[in-house]
Formats: sequence, structure tokens, C-alpha cells
Amino acid sequence: MTPAKDMFWITGAIILLAALPALLNVRMAPLELLANLRPQVIVLVIAFGLAAVTVGRYVPAVVAALVVAALLATTPELFSKGPAPVTRPALTVVWCNVFRTAGVVDRLAVLARKEAADIIILAEPPADQARTRRALSDYPFVYGAVDPAEHGAVVFSRNALIERPGPDLPEGVYPVSIVETGGIRIIAMHPPVAVTPARLRASDLMMAAAVQEAKASPTLVIGDMNATPWSDRLRILSSKLDRISPALSSTWFSSLPVLGLPIDHAFVTSDLRASARVGPGVGSDHLPLIISIARDRGPNFAP
Repeated sequence: MTPAKDMFWITGAIILLAALPALLNVRMAPLELLANLRPQVIVLVIAFGLAAVTVGRYVPAVVAALVVAALLATTPELFSKGPAPVTRPALTVVWCNVFRTAGVVDRLAVLARKEAADIIILAEPPADQARTRRALSDYPFVYGAVDPAEHGAVVFSRNALIERPGPDLPEGVYPVSIVETGGIRIIAMHPPVAVTPARLRASDLMMAAAVQEAKASPTLVIGDMNATPWSDRLRILSSKLDRISPALSSTWFSSLPVLGLPIDHAFVTSDLRASARVGPGVGSDHLPLIISIARDRGPNFAP
């Protein structure tokens, strides 16, 4: 083979091998991370298939087409419809991983006031708690992991909160913040990126705890899950709760679906009517989520 042909086959083999963890939803860190990259893998396989056609290699082109079809068929989230928008919410929640940056909190506060938000939830809050409190002075009731070293989430509310104890998790697992307001329980969390088996186990424990705690419905579960809707980890939540965050709107790194990933998510119990949308950039590597919840209960998804 010529060097060019060698590179073609090596590149094709690498791309197709990368598709396997995504296709099989491998539950072993760090390969599990590849399962989150299904859209990117699909684009790469399509590109390889087109390249194969242009050089007259039709067998690998057919293989690539079959792999793409299998990936699409096993990723129903790519074609899912979100809930009908709640146009007159009784409770509005703004969520954002602010990446420990005070300036992001300042801009998020402006967005929250524009949205008439009742609650703001920060993941990875800045270390300067005094400045954060000043920026969110309209939200005097505070509960959760205010120390960024805890890798949790902190809730700021206009109205009084009922603080609930977090789940009994092993030492070293990130905390889960639980509050209630107006009869609605809010579970805020920030599971770790599953780059090691230990971090994957910690993420699983946090998500399982969220499902257990959500049995005290009505409940909103929200967080930077560090997982996409088509990952096996997030499908555990989706099987028990209604995911209201849009699957095709990326919240991390880029707002474009192929360049970014949807890893910030909101779920509700079936007795809540709610919707979520991705907000504008506020300077973090994450985009905020804006959640609207109605007091009246009814079908969460439009027929």
C-alpha cells in the first residue's frame, strides 16, 4: 500500500473503532465518555464514508453507512420533542455552571432579573461569597454548597426555602442540594466527569440518589450532569423522570450541536407541567438553563 492508502485505512479504522463505545454505550471509564460523543462520531463516520466514495472504496463506504444508521437508530433522543412551553410560569428557575467566575454571576443576575426568576442555582460558585451575595442581593435565601471546592450547587431564592437533608452518600462524593419552595422540591447537583471508574461510580450514586429523592414529588432535578441525553447514565434518570431540557441544544463549550454538548439538564416528576430552554451566554463555558414551572398539574408533553 502507498502511504496515502495506509493513512486512509488507519483513519477509517480509528473512526469506526471510536464509534463502538458510542454504539454499545460502554459503561467503563474513560471509554464511557465516548458514548456522550454520538453526534460527533456520526459526523466523523459520515465524513469517512464520503471520502471512501470519492476514492472508489465502496465497501468501507457501505460499512460507514451501516454504522451511521445503527447510531441514529439507537439514539432516539436526537429526534425527541420537548415539552410544550409553559407561557405563564408560577416558578422560574435559572441554572448555570458559572465556573467560579464572579463576572459570570454578575451577568447571570441581570439575565435572572430579566426573566423574573424566582430562583437562581449556581454550580461551581466563585470563592468570593460576599461578592456573589451582593450580585444576588434580590435572592436573600441561600442553601447549598457555597464552597467551590465542594463541587456542588448553591440555591439562591427570592422567597423562603425549606431546607432538606441531602442523600446519604459516601465520603468524597459531591454533595446534592435539596430544598422546597411553594410545595415543589428542587434537587440540584453536579456529578463529576467520569474519567475514572471511581468518578463514574460517584456519578451513578448521585443520579440514583436523585431518583430516590424525587419520589417525594412534585420535584425538579437540575444540574450539570456531565453526561448527554443519549448516555446510559442519563437514560437512568430519563426512565424515571421527564427530561424537559432540549436534547439538541448544547450547553457546554459551544451552542452548536456538533461543536458542543448538552450536559446541563432538567427533569421533573410527571405531576409537574414544566419546560426548559437554553439561555444566552453569560461568559461561562456553560450556557444557562431557564426552567418554567406551572402550578397546575397536567400532561407535561404536548400530544
